[in-house]
Amino acid sequence: MPASRSYWKGYLKLSFVSCPIALFPAISAAERISFRQVNRRTGHRLKHRLIDSVTGQTVGAADKARGYEVGENDFLLVEDRDLERARRVRPGPGEEELAPPPHRISPPTVPADLGDTADEGASDYDDEDEEQEETVPLPRPQNTRTIQIERFLPAGQIDARYFEKPYYIVPREEISQESFAVIRDAMSQEDVVGLARVVLSLRERPVLLEPAGRGLLGVTLRFAQDIRNEADYFSEIPEMKLPSEMMKLAQHIIRTRSADFDPAMLEDHYRRALVRILRSKQAKRPVQPPSSKPSRENVINLMDALRRSVAAERPAQPAGRRGTGKRPPAKRGARHHKAG
Repeated sequence: MPASRSYWKGYLKLSFVSCPIALFPAISAAERISFRQVNRRTGHRLKHRLIDSVTGQTVGAADKARGYEVGENDFLLVEDRDLERARRVRPGPGEEELAPPPHRISPPTVPADLGDTADEGASDYDDEDEEQEETVPLPRPQNTRTIQIERFLPAGQIDARYFEKPYYIVPREEISQESFAVIRDAMSQEDVVGLARVVLSLRERPVLLEPAGRGLLGVTLRFAQDIRNEADYFSEIPEMKLPSEMMKLAQHIIRTRSADFDPAMLEDHYRRALVRILRSKQAKRPVQPPSSKPSRENVINLMDALRRSVAAERPAQPAGRRGTGKRPPAKRGARHHKAG
């Protein structure tokens, strides 16, 4: 089993075949360089407060709620029970939906360089409203520990725009390895992928399952409404008839630069340059004394020090009785000394 701790534990189910499984993140953010917002003068980290956008007053955590925007500074409060009811009920055909929220300018496809200096690592989502929603405790959905495969689709049919986060799926127990292998190998021989749903971080998400070596690869998928319509961007691009000679030159360049994929092609040159800059800055700073932290070695040294202190505090023998071989009389309390 992998040395890292599993992100999710539950069961993979195909009809009446079920086996215990564990999900491990297939990507790691440990090497990602993140920044915190700090006070330039003191170097201390900054903390954010919740401020009412109209009154300007500070809002306590108990008064924080979630709302659906229907107008300027006009929100419908959404309670936990509303979300719980929405999870239990599937919308029927022809049901009326809420009016769309006020139009907002879409963020640029490629973030500006200034965004790299923001407080990263706090959330997996780019949308500010969604990040705030995730910070509010949500009621726990039902059936949080089972991945039920609902459909099988031809491999390679799902558009890459729907892919979100990859996970490695492995059997948890030796007794479940056979049933796990049955599901994996049957999918591989049929050249299909499985479409299922899984609850991660208190939220139900669609997940794609496909054979990957001896295990399964699970990729969470974005919802259909999250994908923007390509026609909004491509419809104004005119059709052009290109000269054949120009096409031949472009095809020749493509052939000369064609190669098989190698993960080394995805090296992060920005991160490597940033690491050099940070190391250079750190080397110019004065050496800080290491902070003393309690450890097992410190405890042992402390015990030795206490023993030496006890030995040093033992009362010395009176000068007149040294070398007589007699033990000094035991000390009496303060009242006895006064009486004698």
